[in-house]
Amino acid sequence: MWRLISTLIAALLPLTGSGQQLIWDEVRERQHLLNREDSTTWDARLLRQDLQRNQERESRPMAYGAFPVPRYELLGDEAFKGVGNGGNFTGIDWEGRKILYSYFLVNRNAFNAAWLGDKPNEVFFTIIVLSDFVDTVNFSHAGLHIVSRNNPDFIGQGYFKTTQGPIDYMAFLTADRQGFAIVNMRLFNLKHGRTILIVPLRDGSLRSMQIKSGILSDEEVEGHVAELLSREEVRKFFAAVRQ
Repeated sequence: MWRLISTLIAALLPLTGSGQQLIWDEVRERQHLLNREDSTTWDARLLRQDLQRNQERESRPMAYGAFPVPRYELLGDEAFKGVGNGGNFTGIDWEGRKILYSYFLVNRNAFNAAWLGDKPNEVFFTIIVLSDFVDTVNFSHAGLHIVSRNNPDFIGQGYFKTTQGPIDYMAFLTADRQGFAIVNMRLFNLKHGRTILIVPLRDGSLRSMQIKSGILSDEEVEGHVAELLSREEVRKFFAAVRQ
């Protein structure tokens, strides 16, 4: 099984040093908003990187804006430890079709450490799609990326192409533990489950199922997906494609 994991912005390591726990309160939030508009706090290197990136490639489904952002270290030494994404884009065989999935993660940091136990990161969104199209040469059928420029909030987006049309998605996790996802304009509150299953039907409509589970690390996603696919209710859900 081919599995793609993007290069993480920082190593997947537990907090070190002081092990400081940070709380995202109104004082921190207001100061962060002020910093966004204060050019003396901006990270010029990140802005140059984003401008260069936009010259080299496009993002989908939403354009990637090159906004100046405050220096990450202003929030604390342990406030940002990296983000990442991954998934299975060659697919799991299912009755002549493929089940594809992708996910976004945030590394253990001073804002989320209290919820992670000993996990090195948390996967805050996983999407699983039943598809009939896989481009094994150029992998044009799927794409995703996550950005840290909203730190300490994080957002990722991506897509899958099917013969019934594209599945475009976006998901975010805020510093105060709020999470939402959008899939083809359907809104999901991730407090009801961080895993979303999508089936495109032949008539052009879509079906969705939301799965709730505990906090997962990226090392647990593959097993989590396999366990879900063994559940009777999930197998019946994917069988809807026959309608």
